[in-house]
Amino acid sequence: MADMNASSASPLLDVDRFVLGAPLGRWQTNCFVIGDRSRGTAVVLDPGEGAADAVPGMLEGAGVTCAAILLTHGHLDHFWAVPELARSLDVPVLLHADDRWLWDDPGAGFGNLPPGALEQAFGISWDPPTEHLREVGDDETVSFAGIDFLVRHNPGHTPGHVTYLGRDLGSAPITFAMASADRATDDVLFSGDLIFAGSVGRTDFPRGSTDALMRSLVETVLPLEDDTLILSGHGPDTTVGRERATNPFVAQAVQVHR
Repeated sequence: MADMNASSASPLLDVDRFVLGAPLGRWQTNCFVIGDRSRGTAVVLDPGEGAADAVPGMLEGAGVTCAAILLTHGHLDHFWAVPELARSLDVPVLLHADDRWLWDDPGAGFGNLPPGALEQAFGISWDPPTEHLREVGDDETVSFAGIDFLVRHNPGHTPGHVTYLGRDLGSAPITFAMASADRATDDVLFSGDLIFAGSVGRTDFPRGSTDALMRSLVETVLPLEDDTLILSGHGPDTTVGRERATNPFVAQAVQVHR
């Protein structure tokens, strides 16, 4: 993907906006901090394993405080650090209602685990901060740090998977080891595990659906402009145009649902 330079960005946009990202934990899940230094606030998206240590430093380095935690879905690798961060930062956690079953029992995402298996396998005792939980729904716009995020419900990887389309982020610098763009496009799709560079999220976990994921690709990704930047839950950045042209799963989705 070509770098976005300052001349291509609208001069009306706030250059204090930024996107920080880091692949964390054994699953290398991308955790993002999106904010505005002039407002002094940001959101944290998908704080997985290791985020309880990494996120405070990311916030401090940017000179901002956290206003909310956004979750694309309820798999453990995307919200491992939520209990600690939600309580220490005292912020709401946004999750779609159809993934509440994973909030209550993350082990259910791995199948029928016996009691205590989650703690044995990963060394954590799950204690969700339900008092911080807030539901989000399809086509809802949530606003934090002066940034609007359009929520789209994208079932398939999980029943309650959502994406967040960050609006008017053009000119925002991107600090992310796996990024090829140095600046955001006007709209940025934080896609979770719906779509990756050259691939899509798995559907063989409990309550996954290949057909639903294919439909979600058609309804959520394909209507976007080709130059829309995609920051995924795992792996490097990409664009809608690149995935439209080269991703075999996108081609399959078009054949089935168009």
